[in-house]
This record gives sequence, C-alpha cells and structure tokens, in this order.
Amino acid sequence: MTTRRIMVPGLPNVRDLGGLRGPGGGYLRRGLLVRGPAPSPQTAPALGGLGIRTVVDLRLEEERRQYRGPERTGATVLSRPVAGDMSRIRGNVRPRPSDYLANYRDMLTRAAPVAAEIVDLLADGAEVPVYICCAMGKDRTGVVSALVLRALGVRTADVARDYALTARAYRALRSTDARPNWTREDTLAQLRLRTSTPAATMRSLIAGIEAEHGSVARMLTLHGLREETRLRAVVGVFTHSVHL
Repeated sequence: MTTRRIMVPGLPNVRDLGGLRGPGGGYLRRGLLVRGPAPSPQTAPALGGLGIRTVVDLRLEEERRQYRGPERTGATVLSRPVAGDMSRIRGNVRPRPSDYLANYRDMLTRAAPVAAEIVDLLADGAEVPVYICCAMGKDRTGVVSALVLRALGVRTADVARDYALTARAYRALRSTDARPNWTREDTLAQLRLRTSTPAATMRSLIAGIEAEHGSVARMLTLHGLREETRLRAVVGVFTHSVHL
C-alpha cells in the first residue's frame, strides 16, 4: 500500500486510494480518489498539477480563512465542514485511541452526507479525481474516506490499514522536510504523537456503524445516497486489471 503515496513537497500525507481491493476481487482504479492535508497557497499548485478536478475541503470556515490554498489548485472546491467532539483531544499531549474514536463517532452525522456526495461524484465520473482533505489529512479525512471506501465494498481490514498509513507518513518526516504551515509549531515528536492512527480505531468505528445500521452503505442511504447511484459507482470505479 505504501506505493500509493504521492510525493508533494510540503504535504506529507497525500495518497491515491486506488489499488485497494473491492467486491469480486477488483481493484479501485487509480486517479479517482486522493486524500491528504489541505494545501497552503504555496503547495496548492503542485497538488493541482496532479490533475485534481474537485477538492472536498472538510475544514471549518475559521480554518479555511487561515489557509485558502484549495482555491489555488485550479479545481472546483466544495466546502463541506465536518467536526466532532474534540473535548478529549484538544490540549491533550497524548490522546488515547479511545479519545479519537469518540471524536469520530460524534462526527458521523456530518461526515455521512459528505461521503454520500463523494460516491455521487464517483458514479458521475465527470469531476474526478476527487481530493479529500482536512488540516492534516488524518481524522476528518480518515473518517470520510473510510465511509466512501466501505460503501463501495472495500474490505474493512484494507480500509483500516489505509487509515494507519497516515501515522507512517508523518513518522517518516525529517527535520529538514517541508511540512504544512499549521504543524510547524510542533516538534517532530509532538507531531508524531498527534498523528497516531492505529488500525484498530478505524475497525472499531466501522464495526459500530455496521452493528447499528447493517452496513455503511445503508447508513449513507439515510443521508442522501441512492442505492442505484452506489451500484453505478461500484461498476465504474473498480477494475480487474493488475496494472490499474
């Protein structure tokens, strides 16, 4: 999975979700769905150079005012603010996985409609690649990406392993590497603590959704996703070619 990482200077956690296995043994096609941190005005041109056509920006308006980078990619920007309960995380030097899980569960009602909209975009196919981002490409991006992937039929284990790659990307940073402006006040050690992404956290989130709703796809239908749209997306985004 590490080969899916896309090297963009100053954005250490960008990766193509293509290559993940879907229903019937197919692979999610590359160049459709990319995730990562929100670009700054300085890093936006390089991200735009990937051919991104739609940016789904999950940051709150106050965050967007600070860094208007997505607008400089040349892509259509969809502002879709998502937030959860940060009370157990904010100001905590070493949040526990259970603290993040509580945050993720709290953001589901805001994340689900966004995930449903992204599946719509994939089904239509006219405005891809889609880039999903938040401040660090970790929590909100992780949850929305997971909902989309699971709704498309990607196995929970693969969704969770993809989530875990965020920690690997930030652990790989060196002191001389360019990184997002909003992380520069942290030491590398502090940043690595803030970007821990154990796969078990995402597995627990998905298990809870499926215990309550039967499936992630069924939950998304409660937030605007039509089953025929989902099935059209599945047909369009998976390939059996090993070359992707």
